[in-house]
Amino acid sequence: MTACYGAVVSEQLHAFDPRHSEKAALAIVSGGLLALVVGWMRHSRVLRVLGFVAAAAGSALYVLEKYTERNEKVEAAKTTVHAALDDLDPVAKAQVLADLADS
Repeated sequence: MTACYGAVVSEQLHAFDPRHSEKAALAIVSGGLLALVVGWMRHSRVLRVLGFVAAAAGSALYVLEKYTERNEKVEAAKTTVHAALDDLDPVAKAQVLADLADS
């Protein structure tokens, strides 16, 4: 019985995997837009407002996810560049930095 419970818990933890947050954000946007359209068709102000709020929140989550991915790439590139510069002698390092400053 315990092994079954552990499998269920670990399976549920994988459901909230950060790698799928982009899909979740797009699903929220899609649901919000659908609610917005249905609200317009039914002349329901509440449904339109909820649809707009959901679409805005999903869009914000999507932008946040993309911004986080970008920051991770920048940090990885920065680490790689610093490691490459640390391997150079001081004169070569100065030449590379001068070349980067000119470009």
